[in-house]
Amino acid sequence: MGCVEPPKDSFLVEFTTDTLLVHDLDGELFVDGDSLEKPTDMVVGEQFLFIGDPDRSQAIAIFDRESGGFVANTATKGEGAQELSRLKAMNFKPGSKSGWIYDPPATAKFFDGISITGEVIRLTGGGFPMDPVWIAGDSIVSSGIYESGRFGLYNPTGSFVRSIGQIPPGETPVSVRQYAYEAILRTNSLGTRIVAASLNTDRIEIFDNSKILHLIRGPGFHEPEFSVFDFNGEPRTFIEDETIQGYVSVTVTDQFIFALYSGRTRGWVRSQGYFSPPGQIVIIFTWSGVPIGVLGLADGAMQIGVSQDGRYIYAIHRSPVPMVLRYHVPVLYHTIVSG
Repeated sequence: MGCVEPPKDSFLVEFTTDTLLVHDLDGELFVDGDSLEKPTDMVVGEQFLFIGDPDRSQAIAIFDRESGGFVANTATKGEGAQELSRLKAMNFKPGSKSGWIYDPPATAKFFDGISITGEVIRLTGGGFPMDPVWIAGDSIVSSGIYESGRFGLYNPTGSFVRSIGQIPPGETPVSVRQYAYEAILRTNSLGTRIVAASLNTDRIEIFDNSKILHLIRGPGFHEPEFSVFDFNGEPRTFIEDETIQGYVSVTVTDQFIFALYSGRTRGWVRSQGYFSPPGQIVIIFTWSGVPIGVLGLADGAMQIGVSQDGRYIYAIHRSPVPMVLRYHVPVLYHTIVSG
């Protein structure tokens, strides 16, 4: 079952990859392991590549985006307003040199491209945020544990406003389902469209700040396998080894969504060790929810980032040593810049 262009009012898109154009890419070493320890996150700016490496005493490493040359380490670990106690996620608009660093629980700190400035927002009410992103009007949307909807919407000061979207399906407690359907969020540069890529199932959602616009299912049509256990009187989620991992990383330009798909069981990835890349293909979608191509990454990836012009995919790889590889994206997927 391949994918065809859906009607403009179509909500659900289902696809497999068998009719999509596939490009097998060979990566080149871009950043070697001397400057990295256990990299987990990546943001691609216009001039620099920002790598989150939370085990280091300075949790962000900065590299030149064209040459891969080391520029600086920054973001000192600590409890102060200009420090990080824990780096959970980095949220910059596509191509930007600045953005927010999520330092849980429920705290975001602004990074100006050089250092953490001391500007802090605390997300309060509604539920437990896990991956906040900034949208139009400086509002905030986050995936997480919400009883009333799929995602939480916050105002610019961090106060909960309302929920967006439907709670994931099932009969188990809502908190359990929300964790099982955990999603990574990214936005376009204007903050008018948000993509949510699910980690434990092959589910992509595209929405604005009020409602879901497109639900994309594929290529495997699998749901998370999980069980419930009691932890001090509260239900908790255990993701089973039989779960087929879905979209383990997602990155965007203003024209396309690049989603790193695994398709491997959680147990298999665990058996390969911490340094094993969970995904080897990147599925490309338009913001209207149409899958249009597949990039095969010869060496696999833990996390990916894309340059805003769409010319390069950068991939975090941890074996045999931590490194960043760079892949040249076919011109078909370069972003068209109006001028």
